[in-house]
Amino acid sequence: MLIFVLQTLAEILAGGTSLTSTEQIEFSHPSNRREEGAGPTLNLYIYDIRESRQLQHSGKQVERKLTRALQPATVNWAPIWFDVSLILTAWDRTTLGEHHFLDEALIVLMRHRCLQEEFLVPELRGNGGLPMTIGLEPSIEAGTLWSALNVPLRSALYLTVTVPLNTQPTSIPLVWDRIFNLRNQYAPEGSSRVLTQRVAIAGIVKSVVTNLPLLATEVTLRGTKKSMECTKDGLFFFENLEIGNYVLNVNCPGYLPQNVNALVDNQSHTFKEVLLTPE
Repeated sequence: MLIFVLQTLAEILAGGTSLTSTEQIEFSHPSNRREEGAGPTLNLYIYDIRESRQLQHSGKQVERKLTRALQPATVNWAPIWFDVSLILTAWDRTTLGEHHFLDEALIVLMRHRCLQEEFLVPELRGNGGLPMTIGLEPSIEAGTLWSALNVPLRSALYLTVTVPLNTQPTSIPLVWDRIFNLRNQYAPEGSSRVLTQRVAIAGIVKSVVTNLPLLATEVTLRGTKKSMECTKDGLFFFENLEIGNYVLNVNCPGYLPQNVNALVDNQSHTFKEVLLTPE
């Protein structure tokens, strides 16, 4: 995230000022001046990162694929926004030269008070433009900031870019609702009643060696008469169970049998990934 912010700002500054390339922009501590004769240089230095108070989103978006294969759902969490504070300084042979480059930088950055998506590097796109403040007081009191940097007070621009940190999507087992059309033999012709049954326990059986689904696997729910053979995808499920703890007996020819505990509550269903070891 931080590298992409620096890369975006460097490309904007190099393209809008008299600098000829991003190689004339440094990202080191403000006290690290280039060697004499190196030419004019702008320096971008990140000095503070904190979660934004102005721009925050919460919540999640769930993407479900409603198939009979019990594919997991994907949960995409809203990004967390951070204020990235930077200090922009200039180095040149003379103080007037440094002021000239800061002046150029200020003019070009004022045209980008919001960093439009087309100017962002690809890694920062997808959330619209990014807010940026320029020339305001730094997030840390100026005297304290320069003292902490152990650098004498210098002319500088203070920038804050608000950047999203996108969390990785997570997969959760898909709650599978099966719909059955039931016809009452005593009801008038054409009438029907719809009953929704929720899967209480579901899972997949794989080989611990190959991580591939196992066929011809028998799964029995201990203490009940419920039993089923896994599908060609190694999947199994049991419906309409009372709340409580259950034990699954999993047996597959050529593999060691395994007992698996499963909890059924009224909040969700239980999805189990069972790995069997060859005999």
